[in-house]
Amino acid sequence: MHTTKMLCVIAAAAAITAAVIAGCGSSATSTVATSSLATKITCTFTSYNQTPKQLKGFMFANVNCPKPAGNGVQSSTYTATVNATTGAATDSGSYKNWFDTGTENGTYQLKGQYTSPTTGTLTGTFVIKGGTGAFSGAKGGGTLTCSTTDAAATSTCTVVQTTGH
Repeated sequence: MHTTKMLCVIAAAAAITAAVIAGCGSSATSTVATSSLATKITCTFTSYNQTPKQLKGFMFANVNCPKPAGNGVQSSTYTATVNATTGAATDSGSYKNWFDTGTENGTYQLKGQYTSPTTGTLTGTFVIKGGTGAFSGAKGGGTLTCSTTDAAATSTCTVVQTTGH
């Protein structure tokens, strides 16, 4: 791959990762705040990379979770790597989700593959570190899968979260 195309791939990997983490953490935290038992929640989100084509940067996302968390927004930071020869990519960073009843924050790590300079899928895990309001004391984590078709300028992600206090 050409250097410019590889930078696009790297930025895409970072964007995907940030988006995934944001969506997952919020949903689980809300459920945790209302129950002392572990709960699984699936959230989806669309992430918008504010620093495309960069190996480090930040993103914003629209988060869609079932109640009680509901819809929210996320901000995240990322650091990515991409192998220009193989398309292998990694992405890691931190996130914060905002919901009507509080916030949730944590970290994530993703690994995956770009099949072209613009198309890729990354999977990994995230850890919920804490929150405020209804998410105060939230803990947990889960898995996330993100994909992009525009070099991570935008990414769609699905998060499956397990939470508990």
